[in-house]
Amino acid sequence: MCDLTQFAFDLAEKYRTPVYVLADGYTGQMMEPVEFGEPVLKEIRHDWAIYGDRESKHNLISSIYLAPDELEAHNVHLQEKYKKIEESELQFEEFMMDDAEYMVMGYGIVSRVLKTVVEQLRSEGLKIGLLRPITLFPFPKKQLAELSEKLKKILVVEMNNGQMVEDVRLHVCGRCPVEFYNRMGGVVPTAEETLDQARKLFSSDQN
Repeated sequence: MCDLTQFAFDLAEKYRTPVYVLADGYTGQMMEPVEFGEPVLKEIRHDWAIYGDRESKHNLISSIYLAPDELEAHNVHLQEKYKKIEESELQFEEFMMDDAEYMVMGYGIVSRVLKTVVEQLRSEGLKIGLLRPITLFPFPKKQLAELSEKLKKILVVEMNNGQMVEDVRLHVCGRCPVEFYNRMGGVVPTAEETLDQARKLFSSDQN
């Protein structure tokens, strides 16, 4: 949360776009040691910013695009910017995915639980790994498409009724089965219950 909040400010300034930091309640209430990097002091006068002086007055936006041609040109510009963000700012973590035949996927506090699940199932001889998205836009859709070519099954675990699983299925595009396990209302799935679900799901392929 600390690192990504600072990163969000940098992205917002770089691309002049809103950036949202999405964190679950458990992560927000945890207390752990944090090492802060050196503060970055930027004394840059942006040519797009308003500083309350004569030189920046022309940056004051006082109307919207009303002419369709102007609005279309503005939308083309935005689409080009979004494409650049997708190409440049994707962040995700792969954990024990090099030889994985099965994969679990989750974010936030769930991803910590899933690391324990992966380590335990690895000790039992199951080739399994974790994909943790760090950015949700950009979403690791190319990585999902490539991984699904070699995976036998994917289990998505979430603390809701499925906000990410449909995106996963969209980009897997039927190449391998995508299963879903969830808890709701702030209930964090335990490692034990998630292990039980994963064993039932993946061991059936081993028999």
